[in-house]
Amino acid sequence: MMIDARCGHLEEKIYADVHNGLCRKCHSNFTFLLELEQKYGEDALIEYWYSKILTYLSPEKKEQDVNCLIDHLIEFYQENLIKYPSKKNYTKKMLYMLYSLQEPFDIETLK
Repeated sequence: MMIDARCGHLEEKIYADVHNGLCRKCHSNFTFLLELEQKYGEDALIEYWYSKILTYLSPEKKEQDVNCLIDHLIEFYQENLIKYPSKKNYTKKMLYMLYSLQEPFDIETLK
């Protein structure tokens, strides 16, 4: 049976139930990012996802997929802010960059 996964995509109910409510694509993207962070550290993860998201923000790419990934990352790091107080500075940096991608600001308005 197909259902709307937590990420908003259609997925088989059994798969979504086992993978925290995510569809295959979102779960795969999210798992890859977690493995990258564990293997190469926090800075490598920041560089990777930031360049990946900026690449996908081009008009010919699917913006919906990028927004979905950003939403998942924001949710993940908001939870980590509470779970891991020792990583507060790193987590806040990640959240700041994610929010800035969701709501870009015009530098001219700050002058």
